[in-house]
Amino acid sequence: MSKPTPDQASQETARLVLRMDAAISAFRAGLRSGVQALDSAGPIVSHDSLASSSSGRMSVSGMGLAERRVPRRPNKVELAILTALADTYGAEMLTNSSLGYVLRVFARGGGVALVQRLLFGESASDQQLSMMLTAARIALTQISTVFPDVFFADANAVIAGFRPRPPAGFST
Repeated sequence: MSKPTPDQASQETARLVLRMDAAISAFRAGLRSGVQALDSAGPIVSHDSLASSSSGRMSVSGMGLAERRVPRRPNKVELAILTALADTYGAEMLTNSSLGYVLRVFARGGGVALVQRLLFGESASDQQLSMMLTAARIALTQISTVFPDVFFADANAVIAGFRPRPPAGFST
């Protein structure tokens, strides 16, 4: 069998991203997604319960992260993440049970939270997630540098608290 051309590969990636986008959107809306890994994830949750459960504080490196709202449909940052996953793993994203776990994490908590866990997480489950997605780590790191305001907003807020302040009564 011949190797696919770059154009064929990009078309396949686009099809996979569209399929994952539709499945994640359906899952977030509380509907059947048509993807076994999402549909077998237990009870289907509504968008409101997703927003309330994922908008809580998540700890990475012991620091609370700002409240985050998971979009009903994947946004441009999440689509970039899905593209990186589709480029790396291909159709396995829809059929492999381990990668199905990744889709569930993505659908429930959002793509940004998934990548933050992968890159900065310290818990055992974060380390396991990082090992599962080792092949996509470079691509996901690059995405985090393209959208620093999204991935590092929480870090910037924490860093601001450590910046020196002018002495009281100081005027310029």
